Amino acid sequence: MALAMHKSSLRGCTAAARAPVARRSSVLPPRQRACRPVRAIEIDWTDPDTQIAVAGCVLGLVAGLGAPIWYINRAEKDEERLEELRALNRATFNQTGEYMSEVRPWPLESECTRPGQQG
Repeated sequence: MALAMHKSSLRGCTAAARAPVARRSSVLPPRQRACRPVRAIEIDWTDPDTQIAVAGCVLGLVAGLGAPIWYINRAEKDEERLEELRALNRATFNQTGEYMSEVRPWPLESECTRPGQQG
């Protein structure tokens, strides 16, 4: 069993507290009616179910905390890069009087000259 309680953890309970509700006497003082909290719980770490549960908890914490932190970091970096690009665009406008155009890896069809055409 992955989770077990020691028999000694029930020693602090009185007979009245362990008895069914119908047999309990309300004459006992409150400290004798209730059981002490369980202090000894054994966890069998060699049990595969326990290992899977612990691994799931750890992965859940890493993913649950790591993903938002990573996305926030990326958003801040993107904002910095965007600000740098805007500053470069303003500097280009001050020097040339034109804003930077969209950068394309290939020219538009209207910008291409075909063989036999003058461009």
